[in-house]
Amino acid sequence: MLSIRKWFLLLLSMTVLPVYSAVLMKPVNDPDLVYSGELLSGPYNDQITHPDTLLGFPIGSRVASPKQIHHAVMTWASQSNRLQVVEYARTHEGRPLLAVFISTPQQLASLDETKANIQRLADPLSTKDATAKDIIDRLPAIAWMAYSIHGNETSGADAALTAIYHLIASESNEIAALLDNMVVVIDPMMNPDGRARFAKSLEQYRGTAPNVDDQSLLHRGDWPYGRTNHYFFDLNRDFFYLTQPETVGRVRLINQWRPQLMIDGHEMGSQDTYLMGPPRQPLNQNIDPNLQKWATTFAQDQSAAFDEKGWRYYTGEWFENWYPGYSNYAEYRGTMHILYEQSRMAEDGVRRPEGTVQTYIESVHHQFVSTIANLETLAKHSKAMYQDYWQGRKNNVASKGKFADRTYVILANDNVGRTESLVDKLLAQDINVYVADKDIKVKKAVTQQGITQKDFVIPKGSILVPNRQPEAPLIAAIMEFDAGVNDAVLLEERQRTLRDGSSLMYDTTAWNLTMMYGLESVTVPENITRSVSPYSPTTPQSQWFDNAIAWMVDGADDRSVAFAARLMERGVYVRFVDKESEYEGVRFNRGSIAVTVTDNPSQQNLAGIIQETANELNLGVFATRTWFWRRRTS
Repeated sequence: MLSIRKWFLLLLSMTVLPVYSAVLMKPVNDPDLVYSGELLSGPYNDQITHPDTLLGFPIGSRVASPKQIHHAVMTWASQSNRLQVVEYARTHEGRPLLAVFISTPQQLASLDETKANIQRLADPLSTKDATAKDIIDRLPAIAWMAYSIHGNETSGADAALTAIYHLIASESNEIAALLDNMVVVIDPMMNPDGRARFAKSLEQYRGTAPNVDDQSLLHRGDWPYGRTNHYFFDLNRDFFYLTQPETVGRVRLINQWRPQLMIDGHEMGSQDTYLMGPPRQPLNQNIDPNLQKWATTFAQDQSAAFDEKGWRYYTGEWFENWYPGYSNYAEYRGTMHILYEQSRMAEDGVRRPEGTVQTYIESVHHQFVSTIANLETLAKHSKAMYQDYWQGRKNNVASKGKFADRTYVILANDNVGRTESLVDKLLAQDINVYVADKDIKVKKAVTQQGITQKDFVIPKGSILVPNRQPEAPLIAAIMEFDAGVNDAVLLEERQRTLRDGSSLMYDTTAWNLTMMYGLESVTVPENITRSVSPYSPTTPQSQWFDNAIAWMVDGADDRSVAFAARLMERGVYVRFVDKESEYEGVRFNRGSIAVTVTDNPSQQNLAGIIQETANELNLGVFATRTWFWRRRTS
């Protein structure tokens, strides 16, 4: 009779050991994973360290971590005079976000002059046609190439690393000619926090042998995945909401440079192929039609590069340009935008239905070839694109143009903090904002509910955003109450819904900025320029008395809640007013915060604590010497 121990060892030898041995014996150089393509072909400057050396593995064979990408970029910055690095933001986890400027040493030395000329070309109110022509003749092409805004869509960032090395180290005449008249800005990884999270999961789930089953944990990943940033926010929905530090820094730099071309490298399902532009309907009707023309031109050249290699791809299927909060927000500012969607390989590769394996390095190669193809197309058409851009900017401010007779109005209200937050988003997009100096009577106005009101009075202090200004398309896209869709799109949407419950829309179908902030707004069908002044942040008004028995902050302002919370954290007792009321001639809304001397006998410097906290939040504080109050009746 066998002992329990012997039975266990026998069972182990029959089940676990053969499987484990098979795994160990599977060759790493699986013929299915051998990629016949050549990702990088020289000659290259041997003074620039090859990425394989910096990474410790062949570039594109594995996912490079954020730390490895940052190290490579900074190493090359110390070795090459074709490259300058700008840190434009830090993530919530403290990782740097880099924009890599690549061109000739001469072009890099004059970046400030180039940027100033771009800003002049963007201003049709101050720049004349003759000046614009001179600027266009002298401007280099500007390309902004951005990758992996979703951290688990990794091939884009590895292709970015490949492209950076190729552009700075190549000794070919073609690359030298390309950079002679172009500034390429590469944002290699737009979401390093998410990428770090995903790279760690790959490390945890990678086995001793390659895994090409896309149902496996290696390829599927697990929550919280790597798509989002530290706070699980999708950064590719934030380009005009500007809620995350990554977006704020990125948009600020993109808007300074106003690139002619902006690409955004993504990934999609493993069993898909490769999607490139142009986008399909619905297209936002505020985008300059010329950009759709250029989208076709770029797509033709990019598809030709894929045809040459026999790669699978498709165009214009599921991606639409309707919601303006993706990276294609730049289109509303006159930039040609292209989306890349590569089937996701995670690592190693994925076995496809026909039995072949598409490797990870091939997915990186697709993104890299797309990058170079798009840059070559831009080099050919840059001057013509600048001409279209200039004409589009003039159309935005034309007295009889599409955007001429429209003003968006945020009605005066007591929620100063919320209003200023909204205005900050507009100012960050170079949008001109004004304030009503007095009541302004207009013939009619349309409310957010679509109701037309005649002889409407815009109250003094309201925020006005005339649509007739250089950034008119973006203004209309984010401020209009209804986004126009053509009848054919509506018909197809209805047919899909009735047929199988599906939708033509990609995801976001509503986004009005004033509605999101919960601020009452109207649209006035005229260009209002009278009785207004340029917007400037309000200076909080306060009222202090030496013999005060209480201090109050108005509850209509969102910041009053933070005011109460910070005081409580400091041990201060606070109250709130549950009725609209008036103390010492000052009106207070329901929910206003009150701090009394009686409630806080142990606080030695109560007035000082209140003032310090209010200053932190830029809030006005009103002291009162009496609790005698008047109830507001109107």
